[in-house]
Amino acid sequence: MKKARKIAVVTLLSLSVILLFGCGILLFSVTSDVKLNANALPNGENALILYDKDGLEMENEDYARLENISDHIKHAFIAVEDKRFYEHSGIDLKRTVGALLKDLKDRNFTQGGSTISNQLVKNTQLNDEKTIKRKLKEAKITFQLEKRYTKDEILEMYLNVLYFGKGIYGVKSACRALYDKSPSEVSPLEAASLAATIANPSKYSVLLNRENNLERTKMVLSLMREQGYLSLNEFEDCDHVDIVINYDKNHNNYNKIYFNSAYNEASSILSTRKRKEFSAPYRIYTYWDKSAQQAANDALLAFDQSAQKDGATKELLIADNAFGAIIAYASNDDKSYRSKRQPGSLLKPFIYAKAIEDGILLPDSPLLDEQTDFDGYYPANFGGTYYGWISAREALSRSVNTTAVSILRDIGSKEGADTIRSVGIPLDEKDETLSLALGGTTYGSTVKEIAEGYLTLANGGKHRRTTYIRKITDAKGRVVYQDDHSDPRVFKAESVYLTTDMLKTCAKSGTAKQLGYLEYDIAAKTGTVAAKSGNSDAWCASYTTEHTFICRFSALKTPFVDDVTGGNFPTKVVRAAMRAVYASNTPASFAPPSDLRKTEIDKTIKESFHKLVPYKNSGFGEKETIYVTKNFRFDAADPEVLLLKNLSVQTTDGLPKVSFDAFSGIEYAVLINDAPCIKTQDGYFAPKQRFPIGKLEIYCLKDGRLLWKTTRLVRLY
Repeated sequence: MKKARKIAVVTLLSLSVILLFGCGILLFSVTSDVKLNANALPNGENALILYDKDGLEMENEDYARLENISDHIKHAFIAVEDKRFYEHSGIDLKRTVGALLKDLKDRNFTQGGSTISNQLVKNTQLNDEKTIKRKLKEAKITFQLEKRYTKDEILEMYLNVLYFGKGIYGVKSACRALYDKSPSEVSPLEAASLAATIANPSKYSVLLNRENNLERTKMVLSLMREQGYLSLNEFEDCDHVDIVINYDKNHNNYNKIYFNSAYNEASSILSTRKRKEFSAPYRIYTYWDKSAQQAANDALLAFDQSAQKDGATKELLIADNAFGAIIAYASNDDKSYRSKRQPGSLLKPFIYAKAIEDGILLPDSPLLDEQTDFDGYYPANFGGTYYGWISAREALSRSVNTTAVSILRDIGSKEGADTIRSVGIPLDEKDETLSLALGGTTYGSTVKEIAEGYLTLANGGKHRRTTYIRKITDAKGRVVYQDDHSDPRVFKAESVYLTTDMLKTCAKSGTAKQLGYLEYDIAAKTGTVAAKSGNSDAWCASYTTEHTFICRFSALKTPFVDDVTGGNFPTKVVRAAMRAVYASNTPASFAPPSDLRKTEIDKTIKESFHKLVPYKNSGFGEKETIYVTKNFRFDAADPEVLLLKNLSVQTTDGLPKVSFDAFSGIEYAVLINDAPCIKTQDGYFAPKQRFPIGKLEIYCLKDGRLLWKTTRLVRLY
């Protein structure tokens, strides 16, 4: 029996050696190009160091240094995840061989055996693919990690990337969210509960499955006792207390999205530089403004109880117009900066601005809002309401859909799409359709992209790229990157001013009227994206002469109810942020460009016939002074053409009949040879005349006032 056991042990050891040797060959052959990406680690010698607008280092409030983490936390995780952590070189051969043998037997490569070092690599370096090739890559990077960092450095980074469920990352956030404590203050029981969670947060989170968590917590405590991390008294004391959860639903650090976004932009910039010419660590000088960030955080938190949905994200970005600088970004989801969502009506101002630029539209231009067939496309207004003849200003302020589509048809779908691209909002070729006027895009837009578009309007038509970063230097202070503030012009200043003036109306009395309580100039547009049983997204994009504010609420799972619209909560969030940002200094008013001219138009013709005609070309109605662009094409000015369209004189049953297209609201008096004609449904009939030629007089009146008179000789029969 002993001999058979000895043979089995020798055989197993031989197989293990052969297996490890084979793994070594595989490791070399499939991982020759695999290297540790130090920048992906949460901390280390190649970490990117962020500074605010004043050059002060930005503290990552979610990162915990090892010296500030309780020994109970360290011991709990080591006990359950990697009891030989301080003994191995990254790979625990005993656990790994056992796991590999089971993997080969089951052919699924899902077994554990991962050390703490393995898990850090898995969470920061590779995807979630479960293949032998990935495991070999993981092993090689783990060896590189162990060679480069101390055990304490690895443990510190590991504890800062762990996921605990409910959007909680890192032990510092977990302690704050669950216990309202710092990592240095937790008890052995609380530490064990944290360690029990990470194997499967959806199954073991104390917030989601308390019983499962408590059962696994007992197992962790037993391991801590067995491995000498707890005395008998400490172990027994855990049986007499319960885990007290002080869950803070607002646990997410609203600042973190700024850190993530800035890191992401810095990594993208550095990837285009010749890194061999510089040395790490890199210092990232951002535009972050702590007071503006606090204003953004407070504004979102003030409405955190609003629009509560599982998976709903709420974001607010604030940019400085002068540099396109993102000075604050707050969100309850620190990854939402990547999220592209449908922008809804936020694209309409760019369509209107393009039409103004092309000389076919002014804020006072009359537009007909009615249900329209655009070659099989039937855009509907919100609530099914149609307003008839309204001005472009009113149409944009009310976010009318039919008029926006009509304008896009007039300027051309491709031209409209190119305009939107030119302000920094990416579009696909498939987006070059009339539905673009209502925000129908293939991939949607990020908050940052929308901010870049509205910054173009805020800067008088110059496209200003949004950025978090003003400068990057290396360890020796050499400049690796400098923001250059290039500003190509997209729109003429006069076109943008008129668009802004319309958006001021939107903020005062339109869909963004929640901003009307503030006593300074604000231009704003809202957007609401409908879903089958509610709304999926709600936006408010607004700007003053100093800053641009973009707020987005997104329902990632269950749609919002109908009261979550762009004009409701997102606009209220922007209002709260503006009040804080401008608490001591209010922004200046929007000023018209010096070359924007004013012209007198015929108000009567505008109101009666829905046309813009210079008063000097008509002279019979009321005057009205409006802003016009240099290239605006006015309507035909001949009052007779307007008032007496299709004028004709015919003979019916021997009687002269005068007919023309009459306009609603206009009174007509028709005379032939000084004799009044009788009005009928078919026209104006005169008494029988003796002569074939006669004098025709037509008087056009509105409210008893003469607008136009025409006199001519006509053939009567």
